[in-house]
Amino acid sequence: MKKTIVAVLLSFSVLTGCSAVEDVTNGINYVPEATEYINDVQQFSKEIPSLAEKAVSDQNARVELEKALQEMNTTIEEFNELSPPSVFEDIHNQVMEQNQTFQDGIDKYLTAVENGELTPDFLEKSGLLEDVKVYTDLLNDIKQLGE
Repeated sequence: MKKTIVAVLLSFSVLTGCSAVEDVTNGINYVPEATEYINDVQQFSKEIPSLAEKAVSDQNARVELEKALQEMNTTIEEFNELSPPSVFEDIHNQVMEQNQTFQDGIDKYLTAVENGELTPDFLEKSGLLEDVKVYTDLLNDIKQLGE
């Protein structure tokens, strides 16, 4: 009986230890991946206005804009699939909520591009770039938790 209890306790401590090691490993990977993701979002927000402006009157730029919007959607989906360590779950959920808002804006913009409804002020009216500003605060939170 004592051997069984010792075996159960030993198994439990090994399993718990593995979970803790996995959580630490995920944390080490999560912070750089989340930082890179948010940097990608911020870079997107810097490049998209000039591309959108060109796309109003240039078919090649319109195709490039559509591609950039689709790539950002893919990047968002890839980030959403990350498994954060427990310490980052709340902030990851906040990023995912913001991602949904951001994706909704991208989808509206894509629809406008595909339907030929793109106007010079559409980007500003869409609020797409305003959604990106929230990521700066989220990045700061991620970095603080990662320290």
